[in-house]
Amino acid sequence: MNRDEVRNIIEATLRGGDKTPGLFDLPRIMGIRSEIQSCTSINDVIGIIEKHRSLLSKAFGLRDEVIEQTMKKLSALES
Repeated sequence: MNRDEVRNIIEATLRGGDKTPGLFDLPRIMGIRSEIQSCTSINDVIGIIEKHRSLLSKAFGLRDEVIEQTMKKLSALES
């Protein structure tokens, strides 16, 4: 798993959102970041994104389609 590529895809997606996480969302967002950084496979990363999808969507103002595209891009890295 190329951690730099994974990080670039995720960061680009989050920057594309309409919102910035609020003060009360930041601790949870940092927890998700920590979980992703400890992953050893792309499937694990995708699982964490799926698990926290609603929080990511709400905190960053992301549409479901954008999150789906991100997961497809991540899946393509594994191929």
